[in-house]
Amino acid sequence: MKQWQIVLLSMLATCGVAGLMALTNPERGAYEEYAVEQIGNQAREKCDSAPSGLGVLFQGTCRVAIDNFKPQLRTLVSASSNRQNLVLFSIYRSDLSIPIVNVGMKVESIGMFNRFYTYKLN
Repeated sequence: MKQWQIVLLSMLATCGVAGLMALTNPERGAYEEYAVEQIGNQAREKCDSAPSGLGVLFQGTCRVAIDNFKPQLRTLVSASSNRQNLVLFSIYRSDLSIPIVNVGMKVESIGMFNRFYTYKLN
């Protein structure tokens, strides 16, 4: 294969991948659903890490409170998140606190190929 053919095929493959990335860059609404689920899971883990003894009673109440708080959590995520759209992918940053379980969180994720990859959750 000639060198110009290899270069042309490489350029076409690169353009194809870039086009696919641009088409599958997830929207903000999809991120909000993903973030609510991730934050809910994180908050449930904090509930489960309650000390034993009376903590057992707290765990069930805490989990119910988190599940009941999910609709408000979506609003909270929407208000506290920003999206940096870079066409091929998006970077989402959320800085929020959940008053029900006294949890503050920062979540940073990359959205591409209709998926989210969280690289910072604390």
